[in-house]
Amino acid sequence: MRKVTITIGREYGSGGHEVGEKLAERLGFTFLDRIILNEISRKSGISVEDLMNHTETKSSSFRDTLIPYDFESENLNEKLFDMQADFILHKAMEESCVVVGRCADVILAYQDNVVNVFIYANMEDKVRRIKRLYHLGDRQKAVKMIRKTEKIRRNYYQYYTDEIWGDKRNKALMINTSQTGVDGAVELIIAYLKLKGYLDEDAGEKQEENGGQQEL
Repeated sequence: MRKVTITIGREYGSGGHEVGEKLAERLGFTFLDRIILNEISRKSGISVEDLMNHTETKSSSFRDTLIPYDFESENLNEKLFDMQADFILHKAMEESCVVVGRCADVILAYQDNVVNVFIYANMEDKVRRIKRLYHLGDRQKAVKMIRKTEKIRRNYYQYYTDEIWGDKRNKALMINTSQTGVDGAVELIIAYLKLKGYLDEDAGEKQEENGGQQEL
């Protein structure tokens, strides 16, 4: 098995985060999610909760947050992004991992053994997931939440990378979970990794199911 990093971009409500989480669990890879926030919180002095509220937002305001003395409010976001990028780079060099979002595909563009994946879904399937996740009865509220969140992600990505969010040109796989489901997306990624020689043929063999799991 060769060391490899899988980056996963995703539309809101497509189940991309769950795909990344399940993939990392199946392969025994490190899932770089809250680990990143914990590390940045340790270095910056900003709470994980505040960092979570500002993830993937280019113009976030920390006016209500206690800013450590060595940060200036006007360039705080750039410094936090640089810390995040540095952490992702070092972890990718050390071990196999899965990273969801955070411009990881561009951060790791010049690194070897990186597989970029983008997860998307049909709007109605995204609406159903978001309604289920947030217990929304109103379809229009779910649609508004999806469009707003995807606009934020698109702007954040373009601001820090000068690239187009969801662009297929640097992606190994574009997966529609409306067609595959979350578990099917995981299987496709594993099959691709085996095809490219990153995994042995028996790696990531599916264990006995633990019952119904949600696809959000």
